[in-house]
Formats: sequence, C-alpha cells, structure tokens
Amino acid sequence: MAKIRRYKAYLEILPVVSILLFVFVVGIFGAFIQSLGYFPIIGMKELSFKFYLEIFKDTNFLKSLFFTLYITAISSIVSVSLGILIARAITELENNNIVKNKKIDIFYKVPIVVPHIAVALFAITFLSDSGVLARILHAIGFENAQKIFSNVLFSSSGAGIILSYIWKETPYVLLSTLSILRKISINHEMAARNLGASRMYAFFKITLPMLLPTIISTFTIVFSFSFGSYEIPMLLGSTVPKTLPVQAFIEYQNPMLTDRPLAMAINMIIIFFCLVFVLLFNYVIKSLILGRKVGK
Repeated sequence: MAKIRRYKAYLEILPVVSILLFVFVVGIFGAFIQSLGYFPIIGMKELSFKFYLEIFKDTNFLKSLFFTLYITAISSIVSVSLGILIARAITELENNNIVKNKKIDIFYKVPIVVPHIAVALFAITFLSDSGVLARILHAIGFENAQKIFSNVLFSSSGAGIILSYIWKETPYVLLSTLSILRKISINHEMAARNLGASRMYAFFKITLPMLLPTIISTFTIVFSFSFGSYEIPMLLGSTVPKTLPVQAFIEYQNPMLTDRPLAMAINMIIIFFCLVFVLLFNYVIKSLILGRKVGK
C-alpha cells in the first residue's frame, strides 16, 4: 500500500503523459525520416544524409547557426545574471522588513505570463525608430534619437531580439532563484560577515555555491528555449542573418515540396543542439552536487 501511495501521483498523470509522449516521439521520428529525404507523397523514397551535407556546406546556414548561438548566449547570460542580482536585492529588502513578499512578487510575475508575440509588439511600440522612447528622447532634446533606435530593431546585431529575451527571461530566473534564496538560511552568510568578510565576498563564496544547481538548470531551460524559439526572431530579426528556427520555418513554407527535407533537417539540428546543451548542463549540475557531497 505504501508503494502504491508513493506512485499514485505518477499513475494519475500517466494517461496524459503517455499521449503527449506518443505525439512528441512520433513527431520527431517523422521529422527525422523526412530530413533523410523520405517524402513518398512527392515520390522521394530514398534515405540519405545529402540534405544535412547540403546544409552544412551552405554559408548562410553557418551564419544563422552562429547568429542563433550569439543571441541565445548573450540573452541567457544577461538574464541569469540580472535575475540573481535582483533576487539578491529583494531578499535583502525582505530580511530588513522593507518590503513584503506579496507586494514585490507581482512585479516579476506579470512578464512571465505575457506571450512572446506580445513582447515583440511591445518592443516595436517602445524600441522602434518611431516608437515611444524615441519620441520622448526627441522631445527632450535628443536630435539623433531616431537614428539611435533605428539600430535596435530589425538589425543584424540582434539587439532587439536580445533585449526582448532579457525582458521575458529575467523574471523567470528571478522566480526560480528567489524561491531558493528565501529558503536558504542567512545565518551562514551573516557568520562570515561577522568574521570580517564583505557582503559581496560572503555572497559569492557562501550563498552563490548553494544556488549553482538552480542557476545552471534555469540557464539550461532559458538557453534551450531561446535557441529553438522563432516568434521574436521572426518579428524583430533582420533579413540577414536569420536564426535557425526562422530559417526552418521559411524552408517549410517553400512552395517547392522538394525543399521540405531541408526544413526538417534544420529542425533536427536544432533538436540535436538543444539535447547536447541539456546533457552538458545536466552533467555540470551532477558534478557540482557530487563535489559538494564529497566535500562534506
């Protein structure tokens, strides 16, 4: 009976999870088969890796790959860093009874529920060369405000995409980190500060190591999601280069069905990179946890 109660929750969600896994696995398998050139509807029945070879020989694909890695890495690193710093500041305010949990939580929970398409529309409204911020700066005396904001959206630097990802992802990192910081006792850090350690030194040497598994797991989720997301890059990205998800979407919409395997091959490459990132970061998390246990 004890074992049944232990696994009761898993048994209750098993039917729904089984259906989702079936759809997920079948979808990935179908995409993989098409990426190998098997598309019998139009008479393509031979399996080969020629579409993968064709992709990696294309300089535009390599530019898209590096551009995707660039905007994903920058936005993820900045989001995680900001999330940790803001979470630390909030816990300091709460420990000093300056603010209360419920009053501060609403400010970072609202962006989490905002869809990425809405974030892109907000970015166009506020960050475009004719947006709200450009008009405000021009009104207060900045004559080149329009020129400054013309390099934010739809530029090859990906600044608009990065800023949108940061605005969307930082609250998620903040939510994950803040929940851990509120549970961690501050006695260890206070003891170090009483012994002469500075506030920053005590945080980086005592509190931050406790947060590392959460930080890396959150970074993994944020990085993988940004790498495979296409809404914001589609709406705010430049013509060249494009991110991999946008490139795959364009190839999928190509009226020439013979190019469909190219789109599926790009999708499989995206899945492969995300899987590698997850396994790599998961290995790092396990190494940190095992190292901490050995240290104890």
